[in-house]
Amino acid sequence: MKKLVAVDLDGTLIDTTRVNFESYRLALEEIGLTATYEHFIAECFGKHYLDFLPILMGEAATPESMEWIHERKKELYASCIPYGRLNRGLFDILCALRKTGEWATAVVTTGSERNANEVLNAFGCGELFDVVITSADVSKNKPDPEGYLKAMDLFGVSPENTMIFEDSSTGIAAAKAAGAQVFVIENF
Repeated sequence: MKKLVAVDLDGTLIDTTRVNFESYRLALEEIGLTATYEHFIAECFGKHYLDFLPILMGEAATPESMEWIHERKKELYASCIPYGRLNRGLFDILCALRKTGEWATAVVTTGSERNANEVLNAFGCGELFDVVITSADVSKNKPDPEGYLKAMDLFGVSPENTMIFEDSSTGIAAAKAAGAQVFVIENF
């Protein structure tokens, strides 16, 4: 019987908090706005960009300006990857499970496909996953369980045979709503 291990990317497999912050900070600076790391952590962590950019941009937040910032952030992302850090313990667990041949592997992230693939490849994780599900692959982002349910469906795996690793409150809510076993990652 096939089993599934699904992981969130940002903050779970790879600590990309600073990567995301720096790429958004640089994009915001291009239009004369500033952001602090502390504010980013407090208000943006684990949320979709359409939910937190209005907080960062204030009155400058229009649908067009938010899309521009988000697109520019994606362009700047690769240059900020050196700020990231691999969760070596989780990486080793995933490698061991994959070697058994019993486990399918998936990344489920609210991030973009481009940035997810850039950071996975930069940290040598690109070949580790059978599928990468991004915000472009779902109609509802976390805390909705759609991404995790889609991964289970792709492999024909029940929630009882699925393990999910998450770090943020929205991701944990999505994982729990999917009915799988949930493992919370903190401070790696």
